[in-house]
Amino acid sequence: MSSEGRSFGQFVRTQFAVRFGEMSALQQLLEPVEIGHFLQDFWTRKSLFISGKGNRRFDRFFSWEILNDLLNYHELEAAMRLAVDGKVLDPQENANFLQHCQNGATLIIDRVHKLVPELGRFVSQLRSQIGHPIQVNLYCSWPGKQGFRCHYDTHDVFILQIDGTKEWNVFTDTFKYPLKTQKSANFQPPNELPYLNCILEPGDVLYIPRGHWHYALALDRPSLHLTLGIHGKTGIDFLEWAIEELKQQESWRQTLPLLATESPVSLSQSIDTLIGDLTKYLSHSDMGDRYRRHLQTAYKPISGFDLPHQVGIDIFVKGIDTKFKLSKEGAIDIQELEAENGYKITLGHQEITLKGIPKSFVRSLFSADTFTGNEIIAWLPDYDWEIDIVPLLTRLVKERIILVDR
Repeated sequence: MSSEGRSFGQFVRTQFAVRFGEMSALQQLLEPVEIGHFLQDFWTRKSLFISGKGNRRFDRFFSWEILNDLLNYHELEAAMRLAVDGKVLDPQENANFLQHCQNGATLIIDRVHKLVPELGRFVSQLRSQIGHPIQVNLYCSWPGKQGFRCHYDTHDVFILQIDGTKEWNVFTDTFKYPLKTQKSANFQPPNELPYLNCILEPGDVLYIPRGHWHYALALDRPSLHLTLGIHGKTGIDFLEWAIEELKQQESWRQTLPLLATESPVSLSQSIDTLIGDLTKYLSHSDMGDRYRRHLQTAYKPISGFDLPHQVGIDIFVKGIDTKFKLSKEGAIDIQELEAENGYKITLGHQEITLKGIPKSFVRSLFSADTFTGNEIIAWLPDYDWEIDIVPLLTRLVKERIILVDR
């Protein structure tokens, strides 16, 4: 790709970021802390308490009413857990969850972002911005009762206090950056005072890096909080991705020489050859971009459907006055395909190729908040509405690159 093609792709990503607010979902969590300050001084390094100053800013994500609706109208046995004093009860006990709650057990519902649309949309936006998998669990605790003893998580977490009050104690890490298989149960907590003690009230946020020991206790009222877990990709994840890529190469699938052999090529020589090949492979100048695109396309949005429009029905009810908007369900990337006179557009896990359209149209399309059929006609003056533009827009809607603005 030419430098012009790369700069055009950067232009599109920049325009998309400006319109929808790069890291805007993260900024909602951090407000009023600046993102740059958080990333430099706290992210993966140190816990941070952020007061909501009495603003119940997360009420739209969850409430007691939503919890009751989930319990009343959803089959939650597979997603439900009960914890008492550091012990997670057998799943068979979930059938008697109310009795256990009456006795002080903490009620946990895993992956609650897949059950609550408003929360799911927020998580989807955040996931597309940061590029790492996210899971949100609900914790319902009772006054003076402790669900978990001092432990650490193998992922970074944001605690979003919904209702009630809960006291948190956070300690330093004793094992840096633990992976998901390196659980705290295999280690002893630090024998020292917590470096952070805070009481979360509705609207407050607590960030805890992975590996930092902590425990919490609900105070005088029942507590509802959401734990937003960010499963950050590591160098190990990058290597695992690279291994999957190397599986496509014959030389890496070939059987290595036996230990007891008179072959002129020894095992050590074969390994040396592979190391040389691996060094060349990893040193490719586009390796970082390829892995970035992998992270973008690996994510399937939570809200990935828009019927009946995605079936191609009722898209142009208002004709050329139909209003459209770009999907926010993923990070956007556009590569100019000079040899094919087209563009490869990647939005989240969606990837399509458009050929024969002018660069000015792509610039306009991804620089607008919303647009109508009339504006598309102005952007493509040499194209016929029925013959050229309607099929193009229909394809973009079916692939969920754009949405009909209801």
